[in-house]
Amino acid sequence: MKKVLAAMLALLFVLTPVSGFAAASFTLDVSAGKVLRGEEITLSGSAADDVVVKIIRPNDTVFYMDVIKPANGSYAAKITIPVSADFAPYGTYRVAASSSSATLTKSFSVVETLSGGDVGGLYPGDGGSTTPDEGTSPPGSSSPIPADAGQTANAVIEPELAADGSFRFGADTLAAAIAQARDAVTVELPADAGTADYTLEFPAQALSALNSAERDLILVFGGGSIRLPAGAASSAANGGQAGTIRIVVNTALTDEVKQQINQAANAYAGYRFIGAAISVDIQLVAGGSSTAVHQLDQQATVTLKLTDDQQRSVTSGLAGVYYVNGNQLEYVVGTADGGSFTFRTNHFSTYAVLDYTKSFADLKGHWAEKSVLSLAARHIVTGVDEQHFAPARQITRAEFTTMIMRSLEWTGNVDVQAGGASFTDVAAGSYYADAVAKAAALGIVTGNNGEFLPNAIISREEAITILVRAAGEFNLTASNEGKPAFSDADEISAWAVEAVNQAWSKGLIEGNGQQLYPKKSVTRAEAAVMINRLLPAGT
Repeated sequence: MKKVLAAMLALLFVLTPVSGFAAASFTLDVSAGKVLRGEEITLSGSAADDVVVKIIRPNDTVFYMDVIKPANGSYAAKITIPVSADFAPYGTYRVAASSSSATLTKSFSVVETLSGGDVGGLYPGDGGSTTPDEGTSPPGSSSPIPADAGQTANAVIEPELAADGSFRFGADTLAAAIAQARDAVTVELPADAGTADYTLEFPAQALSALNSAERDLILVFGGGSIRLPAGAASSAANGGQAGTIRIVVNTALTDEVKQQINQAANAYAGYRFIGAAISVDIQLVAGGSSTAVHQLDQQATVTLKLTDDQQRSVTSGLAGVYYVNGNQLEYVVGTADGGSFTFRTNHFSTYAVLDYTKSFADLKGHWAEKSVLSLAARHIVTGVDEQHFAPARQITRAEFTTMIMRSLEWTGNVDVQAGGASFTDVAAGSYYADAVAKAAALGIVTGNNGEFLPNAIISREEAITILVRAAGEFNLTASNEGKPAFSDADEISAWAVEAVNQAWSKGLIEGNGQQLYPKKSVTRAEAAVMINRLLPAGT
């Protein structure tokens, strides 16, 4: 039955002009041929029965979808164009409106500027007005979601498949799931519901119910999962009690989207797109209009599953998740585990998995090359310039602390806030000020008589002490038994002995043959190897 319905929906949404076959009672009008980001556009017309409206972005992803009930023979939907380029890229948007009698298609464009002859109002011929005449409102409204839509068992909701191809669940179904849940309500979308394009709808008041019950919402789909903490979208929960929340998830990639991501990757040396990406769009639909929810109040956790081909393509230790912002790439970490990548974000958009292989001319064949490239791929270390890492150069206390804090923040497990000790020799505007302040707040670094000595060359025993204090945030377990047998153990300062023992037991240090050289300075290569041992292998 699902396959038959899917086939019918596929035919329903084919964007091929068929207006020549449309019945006279069914029409479609678009209020403007061109529209700016942040403005509104209205789809309207006449119809005898329900109208399924779908808008496709220039990159072939779903921008908007709804079922509209006509009022007195007419229907309308007012849509706000998001201000974000991720949700509203410039280009032509295709509109399909379908009823029982026909499918009509039109288009409009999202543009950067409007010329003098462009029509920009909600209704054609209104002289550019941005609102209808006073006392009027667009007719029609979105179809309400039945309170008992969907099924639930053991805090897991199985949403129902609606006529427009979206999935939905109602308020009563959610209430039952909340009563069953310990910490989260899970919504499971069928893995065979189309390959990678999902739309889920539920009452906006559901967010308030989840917030009040302090329950997270987990959305599970064929290509991964999304976990929204309670209160993550409070603006939508507070502002749309009578509306509908629509979540659109897409892991399918059109050739155009692949080209866009590849262009962004190729703009920077060393990046390679492995073919895995996800786009997520949250909308609040209320009063006949749709408003994108751009910013979250708390970070959502997203897991993206890799296909077998993508798993074979990814390079262990060099891949990460990036926010694709036009032709810009922004690293958002992303850790690998069992054929999937997990990352956290406070805004939804398009994210892609990319390999990053940084090339340093002075590291070819170096014993620390693998560790340095691993940290560079995680954006924990950088070169002294674009082509050189300077592996033999001594490292300062400020540099080592900065590397430690970058590795700690990479885990995403600790909400690090600046505070703790204030050092008289750490300038507020220095590149290391924030890292030192956060490390001090966590007890990872200490000073001497109110000074941190940021530019002093760090010794091996100092670096090991800082390393062990940070290791507590990485959940490392002992890998060596007993105590190290360094022939120069008597040279280790008393305050560093315990740290050296712990570092050796956790596999963070090996020593140079039988000696530790505790008073010797640490090179950039040695620091990279130490810190790389903190991180999980293969992430």
